[in-house]
Amino acid sequence: MLDATFIYSYENGKWVRCTDAKYVDKDIEYTPCLTVVEYTGYPYDYYHALDTDYIFCPIHNTIEEIEEISDNHVVSQEGCCLDGLLGHASLKLSYMPEKHEMAFVPYRWRVFQRTPDKSTNIACDVMKVQYCRNGIIRRWLNYSLAVDFVKDKVMVSKIKQIDNTRIDWTETDIDVPDVVVETAIEAMRDNTLCATGIKPSVLCQIKNKTTLLGYIERPFDVNIVFLKKFFQEFIKQDDTDVFDEIFTKEEKNNYKIICDLLEINPPKGLRKAYAFNPYAIVWYMIFKQWGIKDINFMHKFFYLDDCIANLYLHRFHYDREEKCVTRDVAIVRWIVLEFYCKWLLEQKGEKKMLKWLYVVSRDASMTELQWDILNSFHAFYKDLSEEVIARLLKDGLTDYVHDAISTEVTALSEKWESTKVKYNKIEQTYACRINGYEFRLLPNTRMLSKIGAAFNNCVATYRDRILNRESVIVYVMNKEEYSACIELKKGCHIVQASGKYNRQLDREVNNVCFYWAKHNHLEIDVDDIVPMSPEELKEFDDVIVEPIPYEKSIDEMNLEELVNIDEDKICDGYYLMLEWALRHSNKYPLSAPYWMEFTDEISRLTYLLPEGERIFKAAGSGNTEAMIALGRMYFRGRVIRQDYDKSLEWLERAGQLGNLKGCMIAHKVRDYMNRDLSDRDRAILLGLSELRHRVAVGGLG
Repeated sequence: MLDATFIYSYENGKWVRCTDAKYVDKDIEYTPCLTVVEYTGYPYDYYHALDTDYIFCPIHNTIEEIEEISDNHVVSQEGCCLDGLLGHASLKLSYMPEKHEMAFVPYRWRVFQRTPDKSTNIACDVMKVQYCRNGIIRRWLNYSLAVDFVKDKVMVSKIKQIDNTRIDWTETDIDVPDVVVETAIEAMRDNTLCATGIKPSVLCQIKNKTTLLGYIERPFDVNIVFLKKFFQEFIKQDDTDVFDEIFTKEEKNNYKIICDLLEINPPKGLRKAYAFNPYAIVWYMIFKQWGIKDINFMHKFFYLDDCIANLYLHRFHYDREEKCVTRDVAIVRWIVLEFYCKWLLEQKGEKKMLKWLYVVSRDASMTELQWDILNSFHAFYKDLSEEVIARLLKDGLTDYVHDAISTEVTALSEKWESTKVKYNKIEQTYACRINGYEFRLLPNTRMLSKIGAAFNNCVATYRDRILNRESVIVYVMNKEEYSACIELKKGCHIVQASGKYNRQLDREVNNVCFYWAKHNHLEIDVDDIVPMSPEELKEFDDVIVEPIPYEKSIDEMNLEELVNIDEDKICDGYYLMLEWALRHSNKYPLSAPYWMEFTDEISRLTYLLPEGERIFKAAGSGNTEAMIALGRMYFRGRVIRQDYDKSLEWLERAGQLGNLKGCMIAHKVRDYMNRDLSDRDRAILLGLSELRHRVAVGGLG
């Protein structure tokens, strides 16, 4: 008979088999248990500090800081000595108590089997722990899983969710310790022998909940269960899951089926590797599409089961149409990684490229700075200087290379068309002043190059993700000093926050950023911003958060706002936008009385159309953008009388002063004048020109 109990050993850092009767024999409700609590997120009432372990003291019914801790023994700072099973609860706090997350904490695992021909039972005593203002609320639950291959029965206890639906507890994030998995699988192997006359071998090096459930589903090949995602395009036919038809439960040679599906004839070493690691197949297919030939260089990768350069292997799948390995999640990162690996392969050969890839995959050591380098390299490869590319090839993904690429990308990004970045009402509130620091929203994509130069980072490459509303960039200034660059994703999650050269924020800036995040109910998903202690937070008790009003860009303004804008707010694109607004107003071209005399053309135009005064005076003063706007007005004849000669005159003046756009439009006007165009042709050409103009000034997203 098998009757094994497992508890967590704090000193060994893992689950171990327990023989102590006081922890094995009693019901969990009557067994001494200790709840160690770690708070994450934000301290709602400043009562509990973060990154500090606490113990729930049943004597005083309070949370107390831990002074000493060892296996089954804790001493609190208040002097309470407590003995019992240790369970660790990580509680994520929110600003609103009703939204504090709860934790499900395993305290004791059991594996029981009366005889090999009877069911194998896996049970766990779990405590549901939830934060409340005065401490924590605890409640005992018992989860069980019973498997009987002789009777072909599986029974799983259910867990009730917030929406009152019920799911198997195995679908939660509670993982099963390695030692429990190994013990349970060994018992189920004996049960399978009684049912089928065969005792399956389980060589899989991965020991987790998927392995346990995989054995229940496919006892003769646990590994194939790990590859369901990889073969997702093969096992779906007309919205029907045909996994059971392709990989049957009784099949003992799925490897051959895999090779047939993928149309491969792999080396012999892959079959052995697959027996230990299901993701060996994924590695082989990646190397195959990269054109790598030497199996000796591949071999050590076949036993890495976690990730390829921080990208989880279990999220890859095989694209049947393109005949390649790809991903749905973090697809951009996979594209840039593959691009870099292929380039490195071409430049340095298989051995050196795979040596680098093995290290970053084995240690999961790719940093955000290194991903920034890869993103920039992929996006600007054709435009980067030979010096920077040579430095990347020699030094790899170093800080120096990051700075060099950042400088070049920032310069290149200045050539992009500037597009207004628009924000919703919640995002607009992020702009504010705190203790002399200003948190500013990115006004337009042109500003990316300025911020990239100020911080010497790769923020200039974020243009597309910002316009696609995947990211929000907030930069922090203290007077004229750039202090922090912050990226938000998923609505309200801070995923990056750093100073110049991607360095960690100094303490003062860090504390202001933390308070700003707290004030705006933002989640901090990284360690870039260090939480403040309760004492530090008290220093902000009297701080006033001063909102910075959201300022419209010129493309968001109506005609009246454009006409009355302050002189110091006039920027690039203003005169073109004012011309567009005038043309789309209800105004019509006027004529001056015959008896009126004007000293010059600008005076005459100002009298006929006072709202266009700024365009006329700026054009007369030599502003080339205003000249182009006036040339357009003469050409279109919407709010001033149409005059092709005058249009050409002003456009050519702009061109003579070095405005290439003026030269291009003047050429088009001259072409119009020399061609016999119908009204319909002219309307189409003007419409296309109008569309291009709207894109140029940021009118189209």
